[in-house]
Amino acid sequence: MKELKKIQSFLQQVTGAFAGVVDIEIGVINSNLEVIAGSGYFEKEVGVVYDDGCMTHKLISSKSNEAIFVENTAHAICCTDCHYSKECDVLAFVMQPIIFKDKKVGSISLLALNEQHRRKLLNHYEKMQDFLSKLCNIILISLNEKRMESKITSLMNQFKDVINSLYEGVIAINSQGLITNLNLAAEDILKIKHNSTSGNHINSLFPDFIVEDALNGKGCAGGELYYVNEVSYSGPDGKTLYLFYNVTPMYEDGNVSGAVISFRKKEEVEEMATRIMKENKRITMSGIIGTSTEIKEVKEKMKLIASTDSTVLIRGETGTGKSIFARAIHEESPRRKNPFVSVSCAAIPATLLESELFGYEEGAFTGARKGGKPGKFELAHHGTIFLDEIGDMPLDFQVKLLHVIENKSIARIGAVSYRDVDVRIIAATNRDLEELINEGKFREDLFYRINVIPFTLPGLRDRKDDIILLMHHFLDYYKVRLNKDINGFTEGSREALLAYPWPGNVRELENAIEYAINIETKPQIQKDNLPDKIVRHFSNKEQGGVEDISSLEEKAIKAALKRYGQTTWGKEKAATALGISRATLYRKIKRIDQGAS
Repeated sequence: MKELKKIQSFLQQVTGAFAGVVDIEIGVINSNLEVIAGSGYFEKEVGVVYDDGCMTHKLISSKSNEAIFVENTAHAICCTDCHYSKECDVLAFVMQPIIFKDKKVGSISLLALNEQHRRKLLNHYEKMQDFLSKLCNIILISLNEKRMESKITSLMNQFKDVINSLYEGVIAINSQGLITNLNLAAEDILKIKHNSTSGNHINSLFPDFIVEDALNGKGCAGGELYYVNEVSYSGPDGKTLYLFYNVTPMYEDGNVSGAVISFRKKEEVEEMATRIMKENKRITMSGIIGTSTEIKEVKEKMKLIASTDSTVLIRGETGTGKSIFARAIHEESPRRKNPFVSVSCAAIPATLLESELFGYEEGAFTGARKGGKPGKFELAHHGTIFLDEIGDMPLDFQVKLLHVIENKSIARIGAVSYRDVDVRIIAATNRDLEELINEGKFREDLFYRINVIPFTLPGLRDRKDDIILLMHHFLDYYKVRLNKDINGFTEGSREALLAYPWPGNVRELENAIEYAINIETKPQIQKDNLPDKIVRHFSNKEQGGVEDISSLEEKAIKAALKRYGQTTWGKEKAATALGISRATLYRKIKRIDQGAS
């Protein structure tokens, strides 16, 4: 068996040493009948595989775990049918099974090859058998240790694989602060190799790292480190890498024996935090940016209908935020704890639309998934389904959607029965549905089914009071994501953004701000770093447009003050949102007040 093979070297040493002590040869054979170790004559037999006629085979095949003692092999019945009886030099022997984990894995024998050894075996049989039992125990201890060693090695390899699979860099230090290990991510982030750092002090990598604090047994979360290397990084000095790190103490016998330092690049942590905050933040009406009269009116009406299950149709140009408002209705409704499932009717091919929305049964068509697949309506059960770009839905499928709305049930492709679905439907489109009805491209009965509570979102050009608020919102988001130190807009860039008509609405504004932040090198966004079409539009603007810009600026200031209040704190927040200093805001407020009087 492989168990004895694993400790073959140890067995050979043991048999050689103890054979010299007892002055009798020793042999070890595994359950595959291979000689694993032996002394004297049997040392030459190591590696030989016997056949089923040998005594080891009989011992292992026997139900008994007792030892076998043969005084004289020439007259023993058990030896008469042995294939090796005529060639065997063994005159007498004691053979005991090696039992490991309740299984016979081989045999160990004391073997007399001459008359003197045979008499010694006979005269001291009990002592010899006791010796053999103790020798068996030594073998079992070694087998257990080997098994434990193998387990530990396997666990260590698994642990090493896990550590190396981590995205975070990991460095282990001992109680003196010397580096004992680091993972592949640490090597990649710091551009170093394990063999060049192992044994070095941690301060050779991180000069400001305080070992005493790391070993105080309390650990640390959210600290910041810097790392300097010849490899160029994107830090202020070109060679400095800033990191966020955590420290976890390691213990041995109740005492701190070292620490594990895990770290990531600072900009990656900040970007991830911003993305998570944006993705996980509940979108409610109050969270939608906009203080213009047009947006406030839409938000107030949507709040009133959010608590009902009535079907909603949101209309508006591309980029006006139809999907955001749909999500806000869901989040303001009693269904908010259940799924919100969004479907783009224009993005799904007509041939796949039915299976995507209604699902299919196993075997419904070639390639159908085993067990079938639920559709979007089933996934939205007890929640809300958002049918975006419903004006692009194929005409023949509109009949099936009409059935779902009327009967609150769907049938998977290949199914013989209907399934009840409890969903609220919110649809959206930028198409003129009435015109599509006249052209025969949209069903009139479906239109009346989805147009229960209609909303039309204003374009950004119709709510220019909100532009400055949106500008600074996108600035705050993208400057963190793109790791740029930009704190506002110049007067020229602000005027150009206010003068532009924004045919792509809020989405186009967001893209413009992201573009400007990407290429800007100064603390404020310059007009010339805005997209070319915005700069060209402003350059071609007639002189009369300047007065319009002043009027828009006045509206933006009034909107900001209405949002944040007239208190000192409110004016400070308004100034920040408008991208101007508090003194500038007070000056402009004074000018507005004077103009009103």
